[in-house]
Amino acid sequence: MLRPRLLEHYVSREFLKIFLLSLTAFLSLYLVVDFFEKIDQLVRANLGLAEMGRYILLKVPVALEQVLSPAVLLGAMLTFGLLTRTRETMAIRTSGLDILRLTRPVLFLAALVAGGLLILNLYLIPWSQFNLNGFWETQVQGKPPRSLVNPEHLWYKGDRAIYNILLYRKDIQTLEGVKIFRFDDNFNLHQVIAARRAVWHNGSWRLYQGLVQDFDQSGENRVQSFAERTLTLTETPKDFGGLERKPAEMDVEDLIRFVSRLERDGYKSTSYRVEIQNRFAMALVPLVLAALGLGLALRQEKIFIPGMVAVGLGLMFAYWLLLGFSTSLGQAGRWPVIAAAWLPHLVFGTMALLLLRQATR
Repeated sequence: MLRPRLLEHYVSREFLKIFLLSLTAFLSLYLVVDFFEKIDQLVRANLGLAEMGRYILLKVPVALEQVLSPAVLLGAMLTFGLLTRTRETMAIRTSGLDILRLTRPVLFLAALVAGGLLILNLYLIPWSQFNLNGFWETQVQGKPPRSLVNPEHLWYKGDRAIYNILLYRKDIQTLEGVKIFRFDDNFNLHQVIAARRAVWHNGSWRLYQGLVQDFDQSGENRVQSFAERTLTLTETPKDFGGLERKPAEMDVEDLIRFVSRLERDGYKSTSYRVEIQNRFAMALVPLVLAALGLGLALRQEKIFIPGMVAVGLGLMFAYWLLLGFSTSLGQAGRWPVIAAAWLPHLVFGTMALLLLRQATR
């Protein structure tokens, strides 16, 4: 009973050494290449070492998302590849132990990496993207902060209403030069409201100095002017203030609310639904690649490590190509959302399991 536990501890230690070494190398290479690609712009912006350090730190979550999976694959392949080359796997087999039992610690550690990648995709990467884009716009490009930039000349389709807004002032929650085209359930125009400004106050919009034009079914219309009028609408300042935020900067809850608003307003949300599913599905990549690497390392007793690594990296790139292809088809509406996000993982997960079944026991 003790021997497998000791061996599993040994395998875990060897995997962690190779995984952490690979992760450090890949992460450093990614950050160095990205930094030297941007260094001309960073220097022209007269940034100090602290600001450059902040840029690199904000880039780390995106870099981790890119390099975690290759590091897991390399760790799994080299751990058992080196054990096979030194005949340690043969000694384990001749002692009567199932070699596949020793893959459990690697798969368990890969599952922990997958959990970390899920947190990155759902929360940390959107946060870092939002702050990184804000840093680049203000510190490098010299633009004012987003909180001080008021959206201008907006068209916004709301709940049975279309808004034409000259200026939205976020700091005081005020619409300047607003026109509201209101429709009935059959999308027939029944009212047009124009006002010099609309101010959000106590859960409703208070309009000042405007006109109201009502249309009836006979085609006649009535026009009334007003100095002040309170109007209750579905749309709130959050609807207008969130227009400029990019989906890549939204965490999963914000993205789900964004999709709900698009569907409420009658717009297609297929591409964003694929994005939501992908953020969950991509967490499977480290686990699938770990199983794939283990299958390649254990399929025969004699192994050529450079060839095995080349095959593993080739399969990883094929995996990514299939992911990109299926995502594109899903966003275009050619494939169902669930299939576009999850089918590549199912295909390569099945391939990994078949390789593991063929492993020499």
